[in-house]
Amino acid sequence: MERAPFTRLADVYDAIMADVEYAGWIDFVLLEASERGFRGGRLLDLGCGTGNATAPALARGYVVDGMDLSEAMLNVARRKLPDAAFHRADVRDFELPHRYALIYSVFDALNNLLADDDFLAMAGNVLRHLRPGGCFAFDVNTTAGLKRLWDEGRAEGWAGEVYYRWIHRYHPESGLASVEAYCRDQAGEFTELHYERPYDPPDLRRLLTAAGFESIEVVRYPDGRTAAAYEPRVWVFARAPQPS
Repeated sequence: MERAPFTRLADVYDAIMADVEYAGWIDFVLLEASERGFRGGRLLDLGCGTGNATAPALARGYVVDGMDLSEAMLNVARRKLPDAAFHRADVRDFELPHRYALIYSVFDALNNLLADDDFLAMAGNVLRHLRPGGCFAFDVNTTAGLKRLWDEGRAEGWAGEVYYRWIHRYHPESGLASVEAYCRDQAGEFTELHYERPYDPPDLRRLLTAAGFESIEVVRYPDGRTAAAYEPRVWVFARAPQPS
């Protein structure tokens, strides 16, 4: 049965992603952000999914909110992390009650924005929710990364009692990549079809500048050095303007 993206997948997502280095990513984000002026304050995990990147920041003593469009994913996050505030909203159009010192998004969540206008709307909302001088940090897959996401275009195996077979394809005519995510567990089987758009360093600098960000840096993990053109995944750190 085909399902909408990030609906039925919420039930098995954590099992499949058990080995993903969320804690290392958050340590990297916090370190790099601190080198760019972050001195603590409230955090927002943008596109938080089931809260796997929210949890490490909470564990380090930060006050963290999470935001995602998928209610199914948020329901899992709320059960796991009852002390965090989670909001259901679209990254392109949201209004939250706080202004943040750091907004971050990990594991290529922003690659789900398939057009410049979508990215610009997201970036404008992020800027509006940052404190002056606040930091925006995120990772994205590049064209090089989405042309060859996995060996032979397939990720397959067992995660506990969950069997998964995810097929990746790059579509040069549209410049998009698709992942056909098939999963089977005790509750049945399903397929979700996901699309991602690559973002290369020139795209990121152009779009973030247009949205009003400053001090835009595109780096690699884990050493924080300037990313090369061939990097499959890059990390971005940008700052909200300070009042003059």
